[in-house]
Amino acid sequence: VAVNTAAIANPQLISDIAHRFGSQCMVLSVEAKQVGPNRWEAYTDNGRERSGLNVVEWVKRGAALGAGEILLTSVDREGTRRGFDVALVRAVTELVSVPVIASGGMGKPDDLIGVVTDAEADAVAMADILHYGRATIDNIRVAAESAGIEVRQHASV
Repeated sequence: VAVNTAAIANPQLISDIAHRFGSQCMVLSVEAKQVGPNRWEAYTDNGRERSGLNVVEWVKRGAALGAGEILLTSVDREGTRRGFDVALVRAVTELVSVPVIASGGMGKPDDLIGVVTDAEADAVAMADILHYGRATIDNIRVAAESAGIEVRQHASV
């Protein structure tokens, strides 16, 4: 379960979900907008509403409350095809020990390589690149493997 708006409104929800179902089921979804150099604010309601929370502080608190993963979306990069916000992802991965999924901005396979190698993202979320046929899963897999990134292998059928 990925929770954003409800978690900001009631942070105890993170602990409640983690205790009931396990931390691996509690994904803290964070929609981040840059508000200054190396400063991001967490937004709610699909990136429309300000929360007043500093993203880095909110992620740290969310992980302490029991979030087992962070889905980190750069609202500024979402749909732009300009690549991930590497500085944002790095600021979060340096702070928490739970897996971080980078989201927002993947325009080409090399964007995955940069955010994994430079910002140490554990995974990436991608949509536009696949929906509009600019790359296939196989293209992306080959690029990642060529860069030395461990990729889950296809399941045998």
